[in-house]
Amino acid sequence: MRRDHWFGNAAVAGMALLMTAMLGGTARGEDYGPGNAAALQQLPGWRCSLNLGCPISAEAYAALTAAFAGDREAQYKLARLLQRGDGIPRDVRAATGWYGKAAEQGDVAAALELNRLRHEGADIPADETKIAAALRLEVDKGDRDAMRALADMQVYGRGLPRDAEQGVALLRRAAGAGSAAAAEDLANLFLHDAPGIPRNPAEGFRWMAESAHLGNAAAMLDLGSMYLNFPDAAVRDPAEGYRWLMRAALVDNPAAQEMLSAVLAQGARVGARTVIPPDPIAADMWLRLAARSPFHDNASQRLQIEANMTTAQLAEAKDRAAAWHPSSLGEVLTMTIPLPAVAGAKPPWPPELHGRALDRFKQAGENPPLWLHMPDFARNEEVMSAITAIAAQCDGDGNNLCGKTCREKLDYVAPPIKPGGLSTGELARYLHDHPEVSPVRAMRKEAATPEQSMHFWALCANGLEDGS
Repeated sequence: MRRDHWFGNAAVAGMALLMTAMLGGTARGEDYGPGNAAALQQLPGWRCSLNLGCPISAEAYAALTAAFAGDREAQYKLARLLQRGDGIPRDVRAATGWYGKAAEQGDVAAALELNRLRHEGADIPADETKIAAALRLEVDKGDRDAMRALADMQVYGRGLPRDAEQGVALLRRAAGAGSAAAAEDLANLFLHDAPGIPRNPAEGFRWMAESAHLGNAAAMLDLGSMYLNFPDAAVRDPAEGYRWLMRAALVDNPAAQEMLSAVLAQGARVGARTVIPPDPIAADMWLRLAARSPFHDNASQRLQIEANMTTAQLAEAKDRAAAWHPSSLGEVLTMTIPLPAVAGAKPPWPPELHGRALDRFKQAGENPPLWLHMPDFARNEEVMSAITAIAAQCDGDGNNLCGKTCREKLDYVAPPIKPGGLSTGELARYLHDHPEVSPVRAMRKEAATPEQSMHFWALCANGLEDGS
């Protein structure tokens, strides 16, 4: 009985191995790159062409067969399938190899993808000199994407001598012929440290705007983000950032809708001046639209927006999202994007107010006590009252550091004792007669600007959560 059982199991196992060999062809981990022609020979051809028991799809098999036969379009298609793992095991290195073979034959899309992969650090197993020569033929035919691909290779010296001037000239030619992508390429060269191209944010912004005006929604998103977040404060412009994000959001770009939601949730200032007031209903509406894409369904952002919204506000946001419909590129490029009304709206919190102190102010509600009230920073006396109230609250809580900090900052906000300041003699006499007054306050020559008042108030307010 045991012997029969053993022979039965062996027979089943043998049949399974035989069927695997007949139907499975090559192993799942097979290399389908251009350097392994044996992979094609080992596949069960007739079954693969009929999609019967083949380890790759019929589409992938057809592309693989034509790619090894030298068809550049098939080589590009196979690279895409390998890159995505669509009907064939995913293999980025093999995909890069096939992109290289297609690009060597002048396939422009393959050359552009190789450039992108190279900038991400991928090894490029291709004859780049041959690719550059093939692209030159396409450039001579007026192909704008070929100009882009060859320009990148020329700027970085891949396949031909490095020549930034010629590379930029090629991109300008393509952009002049209406290529939004070429204008975006130019912007990125001027915004980042490309070889032989001095960093020039003004030129970068100009070319990104040109790309956006040519209908590139991704450039609209980038331009909006740049105006809101660029490291150089002198270049930042929240109003322009809002307008470009709105344009991209209106053409149904989910990333722009998510970013626009964040801007509307927090609001934006230029110094102490409100440019974009917070609008939780609009912020929630745009986030709901963005969340239709699983990549932009931001639960953390939703929590921050909806935590203090009423049922009525949430219902309005839902209704707005349900009624919304996208605009065309032509429409958004000709429309004027108005800024949200500032008058009567609650101003955004100063960017310097952060952490648990910011949470405490947010949770104080619509009618907070004076020490949790954000003052009008253009009204000096209101700022002084708010700082004095925070200092008193800190003293009452035993938070000595906070109280001390607030009193110090109050000296920088207080108006001058005498417009233009006291003379040396007047200062000495004043300090002698008023020993309780700090020398900092006595030496002030002019009133604090709203920006300065906001800065010192925020430093004081952050102290509410400091230890004693």
